[in-house]
Amino acid sequence: MYRRYTLDEVKRKIVDALQNAGTGLSGIELADKTGINRMTITKYLDVMHAMGLVKKKKTGSVNVWFLEAGVADIEFPVNYIQVQQKLIGAVLAGEEDQARRILLSVLNSNVDQIRVLSDVVLPAVNTIGELYTRGRLDKTERTFLLNLMIELVDLVKFNSRPAGRKMNAHMLSVAGSEDKIHLAKSAAVAFQMYGWDSIYVGNVEEQIDPFFDIDFQRYISRIWGNSHGLMIICIFSSSEGSLRFVSSTAKTIKGRLKGELRIASSTVQELQSVAEENSDYIVKDLLSLIEWAEHEYSVVVK
Repeated sequence: MYRRYTLDEVKRKIVDALQNAGTGLSGIELADKTGINRMTITKYLDVMHAMGLVKKKKTGSVNVWFLEAGVADIEFPVNYIQVQQKLIGAVLAGEEDQARRILLSVLNSNVDQIRVLSDVVLPAVNTIGELYTRGRLDKTERTFLLNLMIELVDLVKFNSRPAGRKMNAHMLSVAGSEDKIHLAKSAAVAFQMYGWDSIYVGNVEEQIDPFFDIDFQRYISRIWGNSHGLMIICIFSSSEGSLRFVSSTAKTIKGRLKGELRIASSTVQELQSVAEENSDYIVKDLLSLIEWAEHEYSVVVK
């Protein structure tokens, strides 16, 4: 009887077969070792090759397959701390391709993809910040590494498996300082995974001027003006000026929209009281933000 396999099942079997095959294996040998028919194994090898998980070498008329560096080192079920440490090691070494392979190997397995952001990617960003603060990284290297982390957040985004779309669930994520960009973008990606209509605006810190409030309100009215349900504006900022400005501007829009508007703010401990002035929720971490938003959605959209 013909059996259907998931990508995760086939990938695990291929990784297990290749990790101890120093000289590589042909498609026929892999089919024999995994018990998966040759046509199926060939299809999935091509998929894994496109994902950067395996590589091939032509020997005569035969393709011999090998694991890419770093793929065989990931344990299944996934140990998020282990993956975090391997990702940080690859990133700090400037090994961009290996960092991407590590994430791809995990993302295309049966994992909690929100935890890939919260327990793997964001701790790597924090490590970069700590090393820079301690003088272990210079400005140029820090800029390079943080840009690489933005690419890795995008990698999570474009390899995620979103849940079914939630009707009338909207989220806008805004960064108000450079150090919060990765968290703001990760939040937008996480909400997308949960089926929300989510938008990451970017870092607006240097865009704020006497007319920014009008511009920001027009933008929200344009994208949400006729929408019903729940709208959440999430503001991530360590700058008091941008935190006050964006959150107070968002607050003035309440009551003008057809849907219910909630404001969530994430900031440093010193600015908690500022955040509380215009916010409905103070963000502790990514997972608690999503939990709060899902609860608010269940109340508003019955």
